[in-house]
Amino acid sequence: MSYTQRAKGEIMENRALRTRFKNPHGYGLLLFGRTYGVGSISLATQQREVARYYASLLTRAVPLAGTITTREEAAGGQAAFQVRVDAAADRRSLLNHYAMLYPEGITYELLGGDEGTAAFVSGAFLSCGSLADPEKKYHLEFAPPRPETAAILTGILGEVGFLPKTSERRGKTIIYTHDSGQIEDLLTFISCPLMSLAVMNVKILKDRRNAANRAANCDNANIDKVVGAAESQIRDIRALMGKQGLTALPEELRELAALRLENPEASLRELGARLGLSRSGVNHRLKRISELAKERSPK
Repeated sequence: MSYTQRAKGEIMENRALRTRFKNPHGYGLLLFGRTYGVGSISLATQQREVARYYASLLTRAVPLAGTITTREEAAGGQAAFQVRVDAAADRRSLLNHYAMLYPEGITYELLGGDEGTAAFVSGAFLSCGSLADPEKKYHLEFAPPRPETAAILTGILGEVGFLPKTSERRGKTIIYTHDSGQIEDLLTFISCPLMSLAVMNVKILKDRRNAANRAANCDNANIDKVVGAAESQIRDIRALMGKQGLTALPEELRELAALRLENPEASLRELGARLGLSRSGVNHRLKRISELAKERSPK
């Protein structure tokens, strides 16, 4: 099941949206459907459950004299469902019902503040919203069917503190956000707290994986640095030894040189711990070996 399906399922399971907030919720669902006017009221969706939910809310909004038709079609290899109000009289009744509820248009106050606005936006998400898999990308979007509905939704989201971006896709205005924090907050706002937690958990796991990868890369870089430095130090020691062996080195450097030859992978701190020296003391003596090697190398 996709993240979109899971989010919409969570909305449809919220009883308060169908009872206490049925008017703003139903209005969001209808207004952001495929068509909403005297000539046609319809919804297109890939989820059978959403199609049934849409039809159910229509019958609860006003008494309908005619029928609601749901038709299953194939679109791009996937099932798609078309739901429409058949009778013109029923379409007028629905339009009049919501026009009387919101005579001044869709405003935060007329929708009923935060809760009513959340119910309205949740209806819009059922009709035209989608949520990407956060493992792949952070992306929540609305694809309103008409320019005027896009402007309405952008304005309403702005009134409750969300600042989504917009773009054009196949002649439609897409309202979206890639911000994981905004996605989590918006999902919670539209009655999807479980999906909000799911996105949050994915983000935490991704952050931990990224941190572990950074630490591993840093460790590998440090190991490469230690190995590279040790190889250079061993070349200098062997260049100084010649045929005489370690006796060719000054006495105060012999023990460190022998330890370095035996432990090419050891860090300066580890060498110092074995000799009772500080890291800087070991570094100083290895620099002396390097300088001596340069002095004795053929010009």
